[in-house]
Amino acid sequence: MLRLNAILVAFTIAALALILPAYAGEKSDSKVKATAKASKIGADGKQTVTINIDIEKDWYIYANPVRSEDFEDNKTRVSIKAKDKVDVNVLYPTGKEKVAGKIKMNIYEKNVTIEALVKRTPGDTSPLQVSIDVNSCSQKGICLLPGTVKLTVP
Repeated sequence: MLRLNAILVAFTIAALALILPAYAGEKSDSKVKATAKASKIGADGKQTVTINIDIEKDWYIYANPVRSEDFEDNKTRVSIKAKDKVDVNVLYPTGKEKVAGKIKMNIYEKNVTIEALVKRTPGDTSPLQVSIDVNSCSQKGICLLPGTVKLTVP
């Protein structure tokens, strides 16, 4: 029995040695492609930013809200800045429920559209700097380091 356990441990270590180097140092933003568009700035300084995120096949990112205390720090976050102060209200869509053992969480797969309502300082027409923090995991259970996608929206 001890010999069988040693063989299983050796096999597991060998398998990990083959799989993990392929992802070593790779960040979560490498598994997503994002674009953003902004509506025209209204007379009241308001505009809508629409962010589209395409997620690589067989990968997912954590939704916001993720609905699991264990994964709260992994949720997708959008922040927007401009030259002057902006007030931002991000409208995250509900994710798809994923169950991992006894843990339930919400994720985004394939693609997701996130809208942000922006209120600008009067007279500010500077480009918007959009940052999207993501945490990607494969359906096989391999998770990458957190990553940030940065976009400029004219």
